[in-house]
Amino acid sequence: MEPPQGLIVLTDFLQLTVAGLSQGSVYALLAVGLIAVYTVRHVINIAQGEFAMLAGLGSAWLVAAGMPLFLGVLVAILTVTLVAIAMERLIIARVKKLTPLTSIILTLGVSTLLQAIMLLAWGPEAKGVPLFPGTNILIGGVSIRSQEFWMIGALVVVGGGIVLFYEKSRWGKALRACAEQPVAARIVGISPVAASVLAFAIAGFVGAVAGVVASPIYLSLWSGGVLLGLKGFVAAVLGGFVSFRAAIVGALLLGMIEAYVAGYVASGLRDGAAFLILILVLVVRPQGLVLKPTAVRV
Repeated sequence: MEPPQGLIVLTDFLQLTVAGLSQGSVYALLAVGLIAVYTVRHVINIAQGEFAMLAGLGSAWLVAAGMPLFLGVLVAILTVTLVAIAMERLIIARVKKLTPLTSIILTLGVSTLLQAIMLLAWGPEAKGVPLFPGTNILIGGVSIRSQEFWMIGALVVVGGGIVLFYEKSRWGKALRACAEQPVAARIVGISPVAASVLAFAIAGFVGAVAGVVASPIYLSLWSGGVLLGLKGFVAAVLGGFVSFRAAIVGALLLGMIEAYVAGYVASGLRDGAAFLILILVLVVRPQGLVLKPTAVRV
């Protein structure tokens, strides 16, 4: 006996919702990295998506070379974190008058460089990290892949931890104070240099985590960071580039909208939905989903 049509429709909707939430979790992690840097240095990091691809390809290569899975993943994440720090020390810190436009140009150059390195190192083939492949969990007729749990779980643990660090801890508030009141931050002993390095380390870390957890399903490709980074950028815009929470909500909504468009309209329009949302937000509500101004006290 076939299930009722209404149940089939509901199951399909829930299946798309889970897929959208898992993909949106990746966008949210990238948005967290973008905002972490912007709130400290007012730098728009176009290379955020490349951090994700570098970690995904690097961990897949290490595991294929014989390194244990979690050790390979850990080494890849730490390496990308160091790459982000090197980017800040060797490029960003060298520019005295750094405007958002200048930061876009600089980080776009880093993005292009990282793409070339990944293409030369691992070739044009897409690769995936084998995080518990083939394990599905059936809940109420909805099949959830284990990798989707990893994606959502990474947002809860890593993304949530970064948000709490910035919003609740003394050090997190100090980081944001360096951007809002740099003179006052120096007076109370907060080092802008250390704050900038830590912000880029956080961006590299969350970007790498996003790339690793997304790699089993969406695979990592040398050129894949551009589109992925732009979707993280859309989520950051939804947060007004100041609110982690609004960006995370916006990223999850973006992921679900993409899934619904792909499932009910056409898969070819999936990516276009993200940029349509970006245009609408910039025209109608430039401050994003932020309900009130965010202030930082030193």
